[in-house]
Amino acid sequence: MSDKPSPCAESVLELAELVARYDAHADYYTSPSKNYNEHSCRDDFINEFLRILGWDVGNVKGIAPQYREVIAENYSSESERPDYTMTVSGQPCFFVEAKKPSVNIIHDEEPALQARKYGWNAGHSISVLTNFEDLVIFDTCVMPKVGDGPNTARYRRYNHCEYVDHFDEIYALLSRKSVYDGYYYELTAKEFPRSGSGKERVDNVFLDQINEWRLMIAQSLISANSLFHDEERLNDAVQDFINQIVFLRICEDKNLPIYHKLCELNEDDVETSMMELLRAADRRYNSGMFSQTSAISYIDGKVVIEIVKALYYPQSPYLFDIIDSNIFGQIYEMFLSEHIVVSNDGTPSLARKREYKDRSVVATPVEIARYIVDCTLRPLCEGKTPDQITELRCADISCGSGIFLLEAFQFLMDRCLDWMYENAREKLIPIEGGRYKLPLEMKKEILASCLYGIDIDAHAVEIAKFSLLIKLIEEETAPTVESVQPILPNLDDNIVVGNALVTPDEAREANANNHDLESIVPLDWALINDGRPFHAIVGNPPYVKTEDLHNFLPDAEFRAYKSAYASSYRQFDKYFLFIERALNRLVEGGYACFIVPNKFFKIASGKMLRKVISVGHYLTSLDDFGDAQLFEDKTIYSSIVCLQKCDHPQFTYSSVTMPSDLWLESEERSVALDSSTLGDKPWKLSTDIQFLKQLKALETVAVPITEHVEFFNGIQTSAERKKTYWFLHSEIVSQDGASITFSRNGSEWVIERAILRPFFKPTQEHGFNSYSALTCDKWIIFPYDRDGQLIPIEKMERDYSGAWRYLLSRKDELWPKQLTGNGTRDVPDATEQNWYKYGRTQHLTTFNGREKIIIGVLSREPLYYIDRNFWIIAAGGTAGYCAARIKAGSPYSLEYMQAWLTNGNTEKIFEMIGSDFEGGFKSRGTSLQETLPFIELDFGNPKHKALHDEVTSLSKRIQKINEDLLNTPSHRKEIILNREKEVAIRRISKLIDGVYALKDFA
Repeated sequence: MSDKPSPCAESVLELAELVARYDAHADYYTSPSKNYNEHSCRDDFINEFLRILGWDVGNVKGIAPQYREVIAENYSSESERPDYTMTVSGQPCFFVEAKKPSVNIIHDEEPALQARKYGWNAGHSISVLTNFEDLVIFDTCVMPKVGDGPNTARYRRYNHCEYVDHFDEIYALLSRKSVYDGYYYELTAKEFPRSGSGKERVDNVFLDQINEWRLMIAQSLISANSLFHDEERLNDAVQDFINQIVFLRICEDKNLPIYHKLCELNEDDVETSMMELLRAADRRYNSGMFSQTSAISYIDGKVVIEIVKALYYPQSPYLFDIIDSNIFGQIYEMFLSEHIVVSNDGTPSLARKREYKDRSVVATPVEIARYIVDCTLRPLCEGKTPDQITELRCADISCGSGIFLLEAFQFLMDRCLDWMYENAREKLIPIEGGRYKLPLEMKKEILASCLYGIDIDAHAVEIAKFSLLIKLIEEETAPTVESVQPILPNLDDNIVVGNALVTPDEAREANANNHDLESIVPLDWALINDGRPFHAIVGNPPYVKTEDLHNFLPDAEFRAYKSAYASSYRQFDKYFLFIERALNRLVEGGYACFIVPNKFFKIASGKMLRKVISVGHYLTSLDDFGDAQLFEDKTIYSSIVCLQKCDHPQFTYSSVTMPSDLWLESEERSVALDSSTLGDKPWKLSTDIQFLKQLKALETVAVPITEHVEFFNGIQTSAERKKTYWFLHSEIVSQDGASITFSRNGSEWVIERAILRPFFKPTQEHGFNSYSALTCDKWIIFPYDRDGQLIPIEKMERDYSGAWRYLLSRKDELWPKQLTGNGTRDVPDATEQNWYKYGRTQHLTTFNGREKIIIGVLSREPLYYIDRNFWIIAAGGTAGYCAARIKAGSPYSLEYMQAWLTNGNTEKIFEMIGSDFEGGFKSRGTSLQETLPFIELDFGNPKHKALHDEVTSLSKRIQKINEDLLNTPSHRKEIILNREKEVAIRRISKLIDGVYALKDFA
């Protein structure tokens, strides 16, 4: 957690003086008869209090108005807006509502309800109410309701006499430093969870309300006309009507021109008055939103009136002038996952849509969308005029409700506003709080020229257009739209229905039939942006595993994926394809930025996506949230990947734990890495930034470990489950110098010793590590000579008759599936003359008389065991074992290499590149081992030579201790030996830590 901020002594003194000044005349200020008003209280005390908390209330710094730290409403304003909006670079953080001291904010219900409504509708964690006499902080994750007492959701209350004594607490929560350093966000996330008992967020409440309306309207339409038994027609009509009344209600709160208010509908003739209102709105706004009115005739007037009343006080908790368009985007993101279905008896209900069955539906946090847009559009807008900015084209190719497009729209407007404030301020329109806005016509041009969206869901497309139009009318008033006709643009060519992953040509190549095409909805890119590539593509693409793709998509669509995308490798995820398609649809130098799971860094199926990104050196930044969770009720390990379609020699990797961290520049959280370190193998990245910096320094002097070590896999018989080739020591009945007899399933088998090899495949693998005392309790029939050649049948019959009889008895279970018959064993190149061969025959000669390190491919603790008995080891994909041996001519001992591989720093590298498995197991296979760095010692340097020899000596001592432990020593002796062993292990670890830290290597 960020350091808790504390006020300086000077601030404490200033606050004490302010309180004393208030106390000197407190009776006057609090007396209702003295007419000391809110205006004066704000000027005399509240502004000063906020300034002491570090806020630049009067914009003394001269920051452009749209980015000022505090947006203060004019004293004379009659709008229902909070008195102060505290911001981070212009983005609202929390509200402060001011009252005059004679208003009793501790006992009066109305001020508390007002302050809470502001914060709740904005989706903030807290809201502040003060008359300087008292200061109250409310938890605004609790829904405000008529009848709530002044204590409801009250988090803290301070009388002015307590300000100085409790200034540490107040400062930690409300100061500018707390907000801008990130402590505020960490504290509020902890203290004010947005879900749980008593918590009702505005987006969830409004979503529930809309879903209730959907069913009410649907039932009314179904009852009135059988045409609406068609579910597509029904869903279209319901969504059109809800969009219309919500938009009109928003216009009312913003005082925009409408024919009359919804609440003024004629209850005796709802249909006629509603028709008049929608037709008037269509003439004035003319965006297509109000053109669909045919369903009005079939909706019961009582249903319409009930819905309308729910949008007004006292039934409604909503302040539509406060609810940000992004919140509407989040509401509709969840809305899209369900649609209305009609049962056989005509009853409507909500069900999950087919296209959402294969993916998690989560609303992207606004801070994430804002950051992604900033990453892509800021460099593109740098130094550009508004005319040049309107030439940029930005798209979200899986846009959903349009959350990313809303942020892109805001960003582009802000950049144009920045330029005009400096160069053409007279063309801007002044608004509340000393700020300015762009003319509506200019905002319309940005929207229609720059922003594009694609989604396979037609309802998502309509909602994205709806959300963007709400964003367009933010900060507009009746005077600002008076001369604009029509007020809204038509966005039909900007936001289109289609599958961004499949073109018509790709669908045809995948042999899609007409039914498939209806489901796939292939996109002709010529229909959007005239087929031209984009300057920026942003978004949160769907995350769908291969298994779910098979379950929910037409086979033709999956075939199209496999044919068209290099990243459709093994068990790929759908978001891989969106990244690849985005790169293909960018102009040279264009940017793509997405929030996606971070597992593609290292999982096997991400190999080709890593290759696509790394070959072009496209990566510019990677923000990794590690195991922090951003999406409620979903376990998703997230990252933000930003790519530019040009060569980048370096990229920035950052470790972040919450969205607010993204905006904080910190050397402790970030490191610049060379793009050349990336390839198709798992990327060496870790949220442990200090270790990553250490590794970066190490790799400048390191060599590949394969300079000194050869890694190889164990054997694979393809009969492991049936245990055909091996037997346990416990199964041995008798033995002599020539043979071993074992018993299985009631039969005894005599096997020649010359064809047997000790086989390391522990039955119980828990608790083993590199320095454990291990034994080998199995023998395996090894039908190969020292050159790795299969012993032919005639030699088997002559020299190894016992083993041959046993193998013949197991012929059915050993018979290869590649041969005719009922074989199940996988044996490439099998013939009737070699049916008894192992499934895989690589590395058979590597076990001949060479000491090695046995490596546990899948284990909790590092397992690198030195074997001098030439044991055969078992392979098995991510399980089993592999091995390492020192290359000829290398000066390093097996013991030193064991210490290097076992070291905690090596384990950290495996945590980066190795897949995690349930139960704490990690993968350490040969392909990963071969990527390890190694720091060479200078054997001409006495200190280096001594370090190598000490590590070797200590390891050999541990081996001797293990031998003694296997001989069942007394309990006291066992304790002494284990203590000595632990001391030696710690010493080895410390010595190798020093090499990793490049001590004496500068």
